[in-house]
Amino acid sequence: MPVTLAGYTVEPLVDVEGAFFPLAIVFPDVPLESWEPYRDRFPDTFAREDMLYTRVTCYLIRGHGRTVLVDAGIGAGPDPLFGHQRGRLLQELAQRGLAPGDIDTVILTHLHPDHIGWAAQSGQPTFPRARYLVHARELETFQREDVRAAMHQIAPGYLDRCLDPIQQAGVLATVEDDTEIAPGLHLTISPGHTPGMMRVVLRGTPGSLWLVADTFTHPAQVTEPTWCSAFDMDRSQAIATRFEVLGRAHEEDALVMASHFPTIPGRIRQENDSFRWEPISD
Repeated sequence: MPVTLAGYTVEPLVDVEGAFFPLAIVFPDVPLESWEPYRDRFPDTFAREDMLYTRVTCYLIRGHGRTVLVDAGIGAGPDPLFGHQRGRLLQELAQRGLAPGDIDTVILTHLHPDHIGWAAQSGQPTFPRARYLVHARELETFQREDVRAAMHQIAPGYLDRCLDPIQQAGVLATVEDDTEIAPGLHLTISPGHTPGMMRVVLRGTPGSLWLVADTFTHPAQVTEPTWCSAFDMDRSQAIATRFEVLGRAHEEDALVMASHFPTIPGRIRQENDSFRWEPISD
């Protein structure tokens, strides 16, 4: 569902979707029965009682003379992590009349394999005219040998294929904690899931839209912010960031979209002493 705000149109592009991950793998500390109320509330996020239905969503932002891509999906594949499926991001762009050379900026919210898969192909940047942006702390972290070794266990060789070529081509730039890259288009650090993960914030008059990446893996975490994904690299920081995002997004009445949520914006609503993510109907 496209969103128009601050002179931009923001459109979610699903690179891949399906039943890929058991709940016990992604949320090993959460008992299966604790998911029951969320199966009723968010039925399209479950493939079955014990299995998530996962979307890997990128975002196309157009306006103010800019064509920006937020995240780069799983890549061409076939990807063993995602049922040996192939990403369809380039097809999604083509359906909107865009070639890879039309993208001028690629924002990499973080460097997990399902967010940088299309960054490079065959040793070259996929988006040949684009400047790629990542947080400085994120790049520093994923250059460490221990982190690269850990990531290799999850998705063998993906950093060699997807990150190293854009560095070697000189098209990868780093940003600091809060950066405005175009009028009303801001990058803000949201650490915890990874040390330098960023959220993308569009600020209009009135209104704002937050693309919060993997701050929340599932909408249930809006109500249960202490539930940690197995992929949260710093659990305590991830929890703190979730609370911070919830408070601020609720205060701003911001529209909120996340990389693995259904592809419709929602708002953070107060529910007794907690919050809930409430998708908008139109």
